[in-house]
Amino acid sequence: MKNSIKSILIICVLFAGFNVTAQKLGHVNSQAIMQEMPDYDAARKELESYKNDLTKELEMYQKLIVEFAQDYEQNKGGMSAETRQRKETDLMERQQNYEKKAYEAENSLQQKEQQLLQQIMLKVNNAVKDLAEKEGYSYIYEVTTLLYAGGEDISDKVRKKLGIAVTAN
Repeated sequence: MKNSIKSILIICVLFAGFNVTAQKLGHVNSQAIMQEMPDYDAARKELESYKNDLTKELEMYQKLIVEFAQDYEQNKGGMSAETRQRKETDLMERQQNYEKKAYEAENSLQQKEQQLLQQIMLKVNNAVKDLAEKEGYSYIYEVTTLLYAGGEDISDKVRKKLGIAVTAN
């Protein structure tokens, strides 16, 4: 009996030492918020313009290759074997350069998109952090990565903080 009273007393002392507080949880859909931001539309337009510029440049380069190939085909009958070989080598090099430029353009486009969207995502993340600190949230989860979203949906609060109109649900 003395041992069980002693055990209960020890357990009570241990629990008294812990500061048990409820943690405030929230979740947010930052991707949806990001797409609602005016910056997102501007970034999409800038990216589309950048893509169009790259496409025009590649099309022009490809047109020159086609013209070179057509000229070669029309005139190869009157060329020496050495000249034909040089022109064929030149044509292959031009095609390889085009493929390299197309690859570089694709990479450049991806980098531009990442750069533009990263700036917008940083604004959303900063708004979430500010809100979490001001309202005492212990954890805020990204809803798109959760199987179950417990806690408060703070998406509308983040929208307000970013100056995005909030529609009534």
